[in-house]
Amino acid sequence: MKLLINFFLYSGTEIINKAIPFLLLPLITKYLTPAEYGIYGMYQVLLSFFVPIFVMNLQTNITRNFFKVSPEKMSRILSSLLLILHIHIFVGLILVYVLTLLFNNPFNLPSNILYIMPIIIYAQTINTFNLTILRNMEKALQYGTIKIIITFINYFIVLSMLLFFKEGWISLVYGAMGSHILVSLYSFFSLKKSFTLQWKFYSFKEIYTISLPLIFHILGGSIISLSDRIFIEEMLNIDKVGLYMIGTQFGMISAIVINTIMLTLNPWIYKRLSDEDSTMIPKMYLLMVGFLILGILIWLCSLYIFPYMIDKKFIFAQEVIFWIVMTFVIRGWYQIFFNVIVHEGRTKLFMYITGVGGVINLILNYFLIKINGIVGAAQATLLSYIIIFLLTAYFAIRYSKLKWIAYFRRGETYDT
Repeated sequence: MKLLINFFLYSGTEIINKAIPFLLLPLITKYLTPAEYGIYGMYQVLLSFFVPIFVMNLQTNITRNFFKVSPEKMSRILSSLLLILHIHIFVGLILVYVLTLLFNNPFNLPSNILYIMPIIIYAQTINTFNLTILRNMEKALQYGTIKIIITFINYFIVLSMLLFFKEGWISLVYGAMGSHILVSLYSFFSLKKSFTLQWKFYSFKEIYTISLPLIFHILGGSIISLSDRIFIEEMLNIDKVGLYMIGTQFGMISAIVINTIMLTLNPWIYKRLSDEDSTMIPKMYLLMVGFLILGILIWLCSLYIFPYMIDKKFIFAQEVIFWIVMTFVIRGWYQIFFNVIVHEGRTKLFMYITGVGGVINLILNYFLIKINGIVGAAQATLLSYIIIFLLTAYFAIRYSKLKWIAYFRRGETYDT
């Protein structure tokens, strides 16, 4: 019953959280040109490369240990994560300073925007720590409230800067910075209230053993998710980047629903993995079928509503939606087996998995964009994620204590 309640709470959160920027698309696309949206897309590319280097998916250490260790040990883990984050952000600011000295407007972005990036990443990560704790404690209402507040503040700032101060695409950056900084203050005190932050730290070696390989994993994911924009800018033009971004944002409707389901199920999945409960396996396969059906329905609906939602200068973005929706379906499949590998502590595998996927993605982008333009970029992303999913599923099944393949063997059943 609690799982069902949490599902509806997470669903409501994601719907509200994503509906706000989605419903504001007509207004934002009215005030921004495809070129401006393209520049913002390049900013997101750079931000997505900084995040794994500075953060290393540190929150994975929370989820992996939450159901295994005592509250006292969890406090030590969290204290260590916060210290590591502060060190990383300090080093990051130094690196940005050196970068701005060596290059004038690197990546065609203003220097002040580069200095904002580590600040956004820092505040965002504090919020992520708090949200991860709340999700594992199954406090879905508190989790959802925080996420919605971040979004409301974000777009209040964006609209104020865009409409009254005419700041253009930079309004989107200021919105993210303001909202995450304000809410991170609450998140920090919430963490301090829930856990005793202390100077007695958990082993940094243990944390880095899990998190360091995830740098390459997330960087590989960033290459696959964002290199398409770099290729489009170089091979086509910045206007096409803007069109591609709008199509991607529209296709993310499927990601909203799939991520909601995974947010609800992740604590349940980790508990079943810890208990070596094989009855979860057929349910996971049914979930994968459900994701596929859901993706097809969302794509069919998008064909109807897209022309009414988006300014006509972005209309050609509709061509990429099918491929983006299917990409998020495959990512949903991948997330299931990602959890298995993390639970088994074999995160080093992700270096090789995403490394292979990233290299293939770069090759596919070059050839498919030449053939099919922005549609080719979306196709390259989908094919890369299919490869990553297959490799992840293979290693998860190989190292898991559960018999995932036995479900398909006639005559074999699971004990209930």
